[in-house]
Amino acid sequence: MSARPTPEQVLTLAPDSAAASAALPLANPGAWSAAGCDDGAVWGQYLATSAEPYNVAVDLSDDVGGPAYRCDCPSRKIPCKHALGLLLLYANNGVVPARRMPFAAEWLQRRAVRARSADEQAPPVVAAAVPTHDGGEQSQAGAGSLGGRARAPSQGAGSDPARSKRQLERSERMRAGLRELDRWLVDRVRAGLANPELGEAATWDRLAARLVDAQCGGLANRVKRVATKVGQHARWHEDVLEEMALLHALAVGAQHTSSLPADLADGVHVATGLTVAKDDVLAGVASTARWLVVGESRSREDRITVQRTWLAAGAAAGGAAGATTWAMVLAFGAFGREVMSEYEVGTAFDADVHWYPGGLPLRAIIGRIHGERTNGAAGPASASIADALSSCGWAVASEPWIERYPMCIAVVPAPVGNGRWVLADGTGSIPVSPAFTRVAELVCVSAAEPVVVMGEWSTEGFLPLTVFAGGQAVML
Repeated sequence: MSARPTPEQVLTLAPDSAAASAALPLANPGAWSAAGCDDGAVWGQYLATSAEPYNVAVDLSDDVGGPAYRCDCPSRKIPCKHALGLLLLYANNGVVPARRMPFAAEWLQRRAVRARSADEQAPPVVAAAVPTHDGGEQSQAGAGSLGGRARAPSQGAGSDPARSKRQLERSERMRAGLRELDRWLVDRVRAGLANPELGEAATWDRLAARLVDAQCGGLANRVKRVATKVGQHARWHEDVLEEMALLHALAVGAQHTSSLPADLADGVHVATGLTVAKDDVLAGVASTARWLVVGESRSREDRITVQRTWLAAGAAAGGAAGATTWAMVLAFGAFGREVMSEYEVGTAFDADVHWYPGGLPLRAIIGRIHGERTNGAAGPASASIADALSSCGWAVASEPWIERYPMCIAVVPAPVGNGRWVLADGTGSIPVSPAFTRVAELVCVSAAEPVVVMGEWSTEGFLPLTVFAGGQAVML
């Protein structure tokens, strides 16, 4: 059974940014007829402007060379926007299990027969097929996996010759993209950050599209975020230069992962864009503890909403803050559809948490939950600002490319002029992020007394998410 992909993973399969953008409005249930799925495939009929709908199917299984695509449309892109739109609909749980439509069943059966024949003969040579007007197959050698385990470019692909070829092709594609990224960065620094070309959105869009083509989706997303910093304030060149240095470190590190420690290499792979299947994460050793849901934040990346739910374990209110263990659970939504909050802030539960690989164990998946959820609004233990920044420093040393880190601190909000605020205690102060717009609520809850605030620290400052006061958790 193939794991259900996320919208972010689906968009990394797009052959270019234009195909990704064109696929977004197609992930609408009203645009599809008889869409269905099972453990190995997803299919449907796209209601096009032509007289007849387009028959679209995607093979999700790994055992017959998937993912592969079938569509009646005349597009020459692999996958086409219709296949991507269907996958996005499937990723957002918009496709229900059903019996395979005849065209999908016939196509999948032909693929299975060809795969069995190839196994009995010489090792197959994987070639990209072009779509035809009569429902021809679209296959993509070396395409990003939708549910299989992410492998580093240096890892072998096992005894399957076809799989080995696909892994090798993807590795070469990624290496070419990484080398091109590093050359681009060198050229930009040589020309100077004051070059007008750097201020043009098209410059960054072309780079991001090239990284998507190279299946480095993680780097493409980071490039798009860097582009938003251009011209943001008078000293934006410093922020952009810092981000370009991190891109350089990732581009070089991803080409030399065999010489890095295993955990750091895993972190580089994830930051570059190699995905890890949920089933593989759940197969790892779990951390069983009592977890408090302490905060939730959301951000937009293109037209995808990314929701972060923060959990804390190991220390209740009044305990030692240094013993707190953090976990971040990600959820994704697209096309303006709200991401549903599965875990309510202020609750607590006993659960198994499984960690994604990386030098900094932070992103996780919640496995089995033991017992009922209870009130945890007392919050986790708070740290001083000095101790919290020290922990953040060690986290950045482990993975320099992390963009935010959780903190829980007992502080008092204080104005510093020009509409700016800081959070302060006896050990120092930290600036409040300009993105935070609910200072008035925080000041009212504080009433000039120290309150426990949980939030995210980034280069822009501290973004408060939840304040714990009077036995209640107040989301900001």
